[in-house]
Amino acid sequence: MKEPMVIFFYAILIVLVCFLVLVNIYKVRLLNEARQRGKLPQKGKATMFDVRHLLMEGEKDLAVQLYCEIFNVTLSKAKKDVEELQRSLKV
Repeated sequence: MKEPMVIFFYAILIVLVCFLVLVNIYKVRLLNEARQRGKLPQKGKATMFDVRHLLMEGEKDLAVQLYCEIFNVTLSKAKKDVEELQRSLKV
């Protein structure tokens, strides 16, 4: 009786891990495409000015990702900080 539950648990775990990997691949691709279009500076060269510039252009998702890259913080912390910056800019 325990065996089917364990198999189900592992199946759910594998699906979740695959989902997270795909989300991360999407985010990396999004950043790379933005860099190719010239919307983002080269990796390692970004500043808070770039984050503010993205917010002013309405690119909040890119601003959050760039903030994560600059400060090496979690996505939730970056979202919170970028939203606070957005409120201070009144965008």
